[in-house]
Amino acid sequence: MSGERHSLRRIGHVARADFLQRIRSRKVLVVLAVIAYFGYLVNVGSVEIFYQDSSGDHLVQYTGEPTSAYVGLTAGVTGATIFFLAGYYFLSGSLERDRRTDVDRLVASTGITTWEYLFGKWLSHIGFLGVVLATLGVAAVINHLVHGTGTTDPVWILGPVFLLGVPVGCLVAGVTLLFQSTDRFAGTIGNVVYFFAAVIALTTVLAASHEYAPTEIPLWLRLSDTVGMFVSVELTYDALLSVWPEYDGTGIASFGAGASSAEIVRFHWDGSAWPRWFYANRVGLILMGVVLTAVAAVTHDRFGSDSSSDGAGIIARLGCSLPSIRSDSSGNSAVQNVEDTSLTPVTDRNAGGLRRLVLQELRLLVRGQPWWWYAGATVIGGVGLTGSATTEVIVSIAAMWPIFLWSSMGFRPMRHRMTPFIVSSKQPYGQLIAEWTVGVLVAAAFFGVSLWPTVADTGTGGAVVLVSAIIFVPSLAQMLGYWTGTRRLFELTYLLLWYIGPLNQVPALDFAGVTSETIGTTTPLAFGGMGLAALVATFTHRYHQT
Repeated sequence: MSGERHSLRRIGHVARADFLQRIRSRKVLVVLAVIAYFGYLVNVGSVEIFYQDSSGDHLVQYTGEPTSAYVGLTAGVTGATIFFLAGYYFLSGSLERDRRTDVDRLVASTGITTWEYLFGKWLSHIGFLGVVLATLGVAAVINHLVHGTGTTDPVWILGPVFLLGVPVGCLVAGVTLLFQSTDRFAGTIGNVVYFFAAVIALTTVLAASHEYAPTEIPLWLRLSDTVGMFVSVELTYDALLSVWPEYDGTGIASFGAGASSAEIVRFHWDGSAWPRWFYANRVGLILMGVVLTAVAAVTHDRFGSDSSSDGAGIIARLGCSLPSIRSDSSGNSAVQNVEDTSLTPVTDRNAGGLRRLVLQELRLLVRGQPWWWYAGATVIGGVGLTGSATTEVIVSIAAMWPIFLWSSMGFRPMRHRMTPFIVSSKQPYGQLIAEWTVGVLVAAAFFGVSLWPTVADTGTGGAVVLVSAIIFVPSLAQMLGYWTGTRRLFELTYLLLWYIGPLNQVPALDFAGVTSETIGTTTPLAFGGMGLAALVATFTHRYHQT
């Protein structure tokens, strides 16, 4: 019992230290402000659970009145969805921070075991997500006092928020620790894999529900409900039938903003008992988080290896071994006298100028990727130049592939602690210009080979799309990298933008020109303008550093 008590104390100390370190960051205020804004949107109907009827002459959208129960349910689904899709990016900086500051090596030299360290981190992650949920819930309560219908009941608002959000947070915290404890997934690869895995898992489950009526969804499918869409239908189904008796749609509701042109019909739902299977579902998510954390304790390197998906590839590792091969195997190499050694005096500290900086930044940006990345880039170039794939396919792939390069912009100098040397040099802005130039060259290469048929067919309009994409992406990557000190915000922002815009061909967000509808519109000009604004913001940040 004494050993277990000491173990729990060590876990608690790790959780407390990590939690305090996390909430002291000013970046947390931005996260909480965004979450609080979602609490406002839930109350004013900009984010809601709804059902749509398009069988008549016009679109009708059925949604709930903003009672405490409905607002709490909607806020809970909102929080669970945010955690499931973006929670990984909120949490994945903890182990990375310990590696960067060598805290993990310090912890490894103590009596704290790996599983105690990781379970402490897991509890810290849940605590942080609890703060986020509390912010969302309190914002929903406050806004319900102003915009809501009926009595403001904090229990009915805060209850669903934590019932739906906390188990998802436990699951995502476990996935985060597992990925960050595995060298292969600790970097950009893990960020990309998680995004696609979460999207595919969510859409697959929701798509499977379209075969069933709301009252016929099998238990195994209900138990796979992560964000709460199935339980939302079960809770509000009777209220929906009171205003739409002939409803015979699928067993899943829609979630989001809905259609602005739809006629709104509201049903009244003031709360009902939650089904038993829902509690089993929530407990299952929590247990999955615990199991994943236990697995992470097996794969975790206690002494914090710097190798990750952003580390050196096979060629680089081979190069590191060459000096030992070239060395004298006899070990009798002559030792040169220090007094006989002369160094070449430095007479020009500007030798090479910007051209030299660009070449060095290019080497830093493109080296060290896995072999399959270079193979994929070669295939993209060949397919793009030959025009053997449709524009929608090749542009979507070409816009995604360089994320492994762009995500290091702005973040790499801070990660390797080079920023103090750069800002104290004679030309602190030269490195910024060189880094941005290299990012533009990468964008020009990938967007150029994929968009050249569009430019050839449309002339000036296609050229504007190409130039705006080339300016926008590296500028955004560099700005977010420097202002946040991490690559995760850019990766999450870019993945969401790419998924909605180029991949799903939404013209308003198609920065890459996948659809021809953006040609000749203000959309390319808007993205180009945002890219220039991001570039100015980057230089502003460097000005404050100097």
